[in-house]
Amino acid sequence: VEVVAHIATDNLEGGRQAGKAMIEALGGQGKVAILDHPDVESVLLRTKGFLDVITKANESGEASIEIVARLPGGGAREKSFRAAEDLLQAYPDMDGVFAINDPSALGAAAAIEKAGKLGRIKIVGFDGQLEGRKAIRDGVLYADPIQFPDRIGRETVGAIVSYFQGEEVAGEILIPTSLYR
Repeated sequence: VEVVAHIATDNLEGGRQAGKAMIEALGGQGKVAILDHPDVESVLLRTKGFLDVITKANESGEASIEIVARLPGGGAREKSFRAAEDLLQAYPDMDGVFAINDPSALGAAAAIEKAGKLGRIKIVGFDGQLEGRKAIRDGVLYADPIQFPDRIGRETVGAIVSYFQGEEVAGEILIPTSLYR
């Protein structure tokens, strides 16, 4: 099947927003771990954007953030909970966690709470699911670049209609994220 257009979240820019949020949360200094899921292209882009911002901020002197570990959380709450427990054991002085989605962030939050460090260790997730936004409002998570599936749906329908009317359709349409904190 020929793919006419790929319509998705701008995961690279969302990762950059997450990196900026982490710098802000930590006041530019600290040790950060990443709960990753490198089997998925969208997550690779999120992590790349996050690391790009951290690296540039470190190189410019704006920040001094050390990435201490990248563990697979599988994008799942329970696996991320266990990975976060391992991170807390290995890096008791860790200051922040970037989790590639809300289930990972909420799993990390549960492990951090169990260790009595909720509030001290800042968590930046990704997605903006209802439970993630509630956790931000409650002070459990610091921020989330949020996705807009309704916009993705509208753009997809618009692209289909345009295509069937014989109009030119962009090969890639990226929907921006918005930082929720």
